Amino acid sequence: MLPSTARPQSTSTTVPELQLPEIEDVPEQPAVAELTRENLLAALEKYEVKFPLIVLAQAILETGHFTSNLCMEANNLFGLRHPSDGSYYTFDNWEQSVIAYRDDVQYKYTGGDYYAFLRRIGYAQDQRYTSKVRKIVSKL
Repeated sequence: MLPSTARPQSTSTTVPELQLPEIEDVPEQPAVAELTRENLLAALEKYEVKFPLIVLAQAILETGHFTSNLCMEANNLFGLRHPSDGSYYTFDNWEQSVIAYRDDVQYKYTGGDYYAFLRRIGYAQDQRYTSKVRKIVSKL
């Protein structure tokens, strides 16, 4: 005789089908577009970055046409660094880099020649940086 809590072993080899609750449709986060000149320009306009052609040219120069390790691994299009230790920012996607540029660089802009602004804030160490950016802009 079996104790009252024991159950006889089942001889069936079929597994009962599980009844899963219905899952509501959860909207997915929109995927970030592939990084191209066209998509970057659209993002610059979407996030209301001033002088989008100049900033596009900066990204092209900074990333070597979107091929640098910093661009591909850290999604950092502009060589943006932490002021505290000089390390590069890492972003989850390239659009976050665009937002950071707007918020961390362009907030200082108060008007006038944007190339002069970049020189004044010491955006790049290369003395020919703005002339390189101008040259890229002229080819866009």
